[in-house]
Amino acid sequence: MIHARQAKETLTAIEMLHGDTLKFRLRNGSEVPIELLDTGAAIIETNLPLPLAEDRKGRTTYRFWADLRVDGREIRYEREVGTDKSFYEPLTVSGVNIWLDAVDEIFAFILETHGPCRLNPTCKNKPPFYFQARIAVQDATLRICPEPVHPWCPLPEGGLRIEMCYTGEDCWMGAYFGASAHGGLDINHPKGTLLYTPIDIDEQFLVNSVAHGWTNNRWHGIRHWPDHSTWVLRSAHMVKQLVPEHTPVRAGTVYAEGAGVWVGQAEHSHFAFSALDHGSFIRLDPWILFWQMYQDLEA
Repeated sequence: MIHARQAKETLTAIEMLHGDTLKFRLRNGSEVPIELLDTGAAIIETNLPLPLAEDRKGRTTYRFWADLRVDGREIRYEREVGTDKSFYEPLTVSGVNIWLDAVDEIFAFILETHGPCRLNPTCKNKPPFYFQARIAVQDATLRICPEPVHPWCPLPEGGLRIEMCYTGEDCWMGAYFGASAHGGLDINHPKGTLLYTPIDIDEQFLVNSVAHGWTNNRWHGIRHWPDHSTWVLRSAHMVKQLVPEHTPVRAGTVYAEGAGVWVGQAEHSHFAFSALDHGSFIRLDPWILFWQMYQDLEA
């Protein structure tokens, strides 16, 4: 299948099958074809006594890859999850920044029981039942969005490290208890750490709250961009929300105290990110937002 996309003010998220080609038109008018040739995944290291069985002391790191043909050039794009390499730089080829978010083969050895993060179903009645690669792309001359991204929480100096992610596993799709892909990014910090809106938010509210009988406080913030894409930002383990629900909030506003409800073994806040683009709701690594935060701090 051929997917045609025009570079816009916000990054483009897309899921693909083997043989699909994304024809991505840059702001200068040139078109860069990105073909998905193949994908794969493999465990690097695990101490699980049984495969696909969560263990409180379980640790699993893995790698995955996509073979791409970008503008006629064949490239193997490989990533690691569960190590410091989880916090990666985009691949830049022919003026396009490419973030490789996930491939379906990961779920041969990792469950999805700790937050939704698997690729979307293809809605077809024959295999493969899920898309095989999830990527985000952007014209390399543009940011991921047209406004500065404010730190969502106090940013660790020198960048994120895997040891800061709960017990050293809960980056995006990291192996929670060694066996289940983590549907968010956890960052350890003390109870009461302030959380800030990274971008202007059009609508925000609690989807779960302790006050209504839930074990957690979970917040959703929604932004509708002029380019017709919509982003949904989510955070959890909040102690207290500090702005009235269902009101717009400007970027950089303190909206909550974090890291203090149902935190388990380490006080932390949980972050998640999704984009609705061309009719598809696609989950993405919150690290992409944090990557831009660090870029903006250095600018």
